[in-house]
Amino acid sequence: MSISRRRFAQSLLLSAGSTAFHAGRAADAPTNVLFVTVDQMRGDCMGTVGHPNVRTPNLDRMAREGMLFRNGFASGPVCVPTRKSCFSGQDPHEHGSLTNRDGDKLAWKGSMLEHFARRGYQTAWVGKNHTFTDEALAELDYADIRDREPFRAYNGFVPPHWHSAVYWPEEDCYPHINTESAIKFLGQAGSDPFFLHVSYFDPHPPYMAPARYASRYDSSDMVMPERTDPAALSARLGRYARAMGFGELDREDLAETMRYYYAQVEWGVDRPLGRLLGALEANGLAENTIVILTADHGDFMGDYGMVRKGMFLYDALLHVPLLWWAPGRIPAGARTDALAQSADLFPTLAELTGGERPEDASGESVAESVLGAAPGRPALFTSAAYGDLAPDVLPPNLAPDDEDGVPRHTQVLRPTMEPSHRTKMVRTQEWKYIQNETEPPELYRLADARPRERANLAGSSEHAEIRRTLEQQLSAWWPW
Repeated sequence: MSISRRRFAQSLLLSAGSTAFHAGRAADAPTNVLFVTVDQMRGDCMGTVGHPNVRTPNLDRMAREGMLFRNGFASGPVCVPTRKSCFSGQDPHEHGSLTNRDGDKLAWKGSMLEHFARRGYQTAWVGKNHTFTDEALAELDYADIRDREPFRAYNGFVPPHWHSAVYWPEEDCYPHINTESAIKFLGQAGSDPFFLHVSYFDPHPPYMAPARYASRYDSSDMVMPERTDPAALSARLGRYARAMGFGELDREDLAETMRYYYAQVEWGVDRPLGRLLGALEANGLAENTIVILTADHGDFMGDYGMVRKGMFLYDALLHVPLLWWAPGRIPAGARTDALAQSADLFPTLAELTGGERPEDASGESVAESVLGAAPGRPALFTSAAYGDLAPDVLPPNLAPDDEDGVPRHTQVLRPTMEPSHRTKMVRTQEWKYIQNETEPPELYRLADARPRERANLAGSSEHAEIRRTLEQQLSAWWPW
């Protein structure tokens, strides 16, 4: 009797051995994967980690019933490098995208999608791409790709500090549409295992949420981070902050932007997540599905008096949510300080689902940390690139002022995305060391956790030995 390619692949999967994750599971039930990525969400922006303003009941539930990584980090400070790291298991300088403006999109072969398809999984993708070629996406069993709502274009309707109420009906907005599409797939998935990636655009700027969510937050209630001069970290950050006009942001402006950001997290991230978890339960899939949620990068959102992102390797942009949920298999309510980053997700999911380690991945499996049984890796490494701004760039008026109507903040961001110079970072639980090709090195002690990097200790003789150690590790990892 002949069997299908998918059934044959399943038989190979089930004969490959198991980890503690598979103990007691039915032999004919490979583990489904629901991988949720959100865009530009900070790792501290959840109620479950003590954020004083944001409301995230479904993220909190996921943490309460699963594993929360307190030290989850993106592999890059912007979208494309991190997303490619998630699906290739490689660091940015290995897969070739050090900013959003260089490198090719991923091919199917060797990717996480191909890995699961080869093992007999249905592969599905809903929402934002920014990762794979069109040829690769054509290999999917189910694809419903979209980027951002047209009304979010950077136009005159969005005020200078990038926040506004959503003026479309919620059912016409992509948080709802993407979630409906994912639920449709879950309802028709059938008996074959699946790998479903749901990629949300929120809370990427412009920071927008429907009035019924924005009204739950009051600007006067916003807890503001300690103000630190960006130039105290690096001259490059100081130039960027000046060019973007962040020095003109007073407390009221910043608080108003923050309240829209948190409302957008609740509307565009937390509520859709709750609906996805509910769909798994309604379709009888929750007990045999592992759910992971993370973000491609963070947001300054008040740190150093700044908002948005940039080509910088600070925790505000690299620290992201990292939640794992699999009822009965991942310990409920577990939390770990283990270090993990985007390039680790591919090898980790491969191991947790009984597959072989991806051949070309340089990321490390943190499967034992997901199960609460290991401290994780001793250090994280990040590679990126940047373009320098001229020292005399003047603060913009933050209005659409070029001939194409492109806002000045976009005009400032674009040249900084050029891969003209390299930057890299090593981070341990206590220390961070950054090298830039055009700037002096930076050393930060992180023993007091957040607030973020405050004082550059690279020139301190007291910390010369730790600097040398981290410098050697960084040079061995990516020599230049």
